[in-house]
Amino acid sequence: MTQPVRVVFRSASRTAPAFGEGLRVAALYQGQGPVGSRQAVEQNLKLLVEVTALAADYGCQAVVFPEKYTTGYAIDPGQCRELAEHREGPSVERARLAAKENGLAVVLPYPERDGRDFYDSISVIAADGLVAANYRKTHLYGAAERRNYSFGQDLPPVVTMNGIGVGVLNCYECEFPSLYQYLAERGAQVVLGPTAADGHFRLADGAMSQVPYQDATRHIILAMTSIWRLFIAYANRRGWEQVPAGSWQYQGNSGIWAPTANPSSPPPPRTATTTACSSPTACPLPSRPSAPKATTPPTVASPSTPS
Repeated sequence: MTQPVRVVFRSASRTAPAFGEGLRVAALYQGQGPVGSRQAVEQNLKLLVEVTALAADYGCQAVVFPEKYTTGYAIDPGQCRELAEHREGPSVERARLAAKENGLAVVLPYPERDGRDFYDSISVIAADGLVAANYRKTHLYGAAERRNYSFGQDLPPVVTMNGIGVGVLNCYECEFPSLYQYLAERGAQVVLGPTAADGHFRLADGAMSQVPYQDATRHIILAMTSIWRLFIAYANRRGWEQVPAGSWQYQGNSGIWAPTANPSSPPPPRTATTTACSSPTACPLPSRPSAPKATTPPTVASPSTPS
């Protein structure tokens, strides 16, 4: 291991769910890591390979990494342009190989380059190593993200993992109820949410916020599991990122929540892979509440933020 990894494991059954009966998820709970250089990308990818193999040893069927895992989150426009990769670039290829060798899905967030455009993207890689979806973040948070990236134009995907419908949201998007509704109505039973939520953030005038960023795991995620009968895995960063623009301390509140609004796997105190079994058969789901048909899909543009 390039750094020690503590495993916190909780499952409804000793064996991993059979096809169509559930999904055993490992949400990477990342400690302080390198950021903003090619060396950082290489170190983060080495850890990805090691953690993916560790997750497979625990019978996991999917592993989720935090937002912009390859480069670190707090990169500036210059670093973004230097380090962003094509959707079939070397980082995605490394993750594809790790998925295929270990027989589990890999959810890899990375900065994407497409011509002159850049996106805060997530590559969803199936257990056979094929890319099932490449999702570009549609709801960008704050001035910094909007300087670096263009808005994605396609709403979040629903893919199949182990016979279970799985939706994907990217960080700030985990706070929009309409996106959970959108995914649930398209068959998602599990939502995976890579994120990079810190305690404080830099405002448009360069000053740091005085009020800590809200902890989504204490309100919106609990509500959405209950209302839409979803399992939600939230994979945040932990520790510090030190960059010329300042210091970011991440909340480290990763976990997996069941439709009862209780954590299937609570956040561990240190760097760890958090694993849990998201199983509709082990935790039977009542019918979802009916909702009026929307005349238009949820908005793609992000509303204004404090930044």
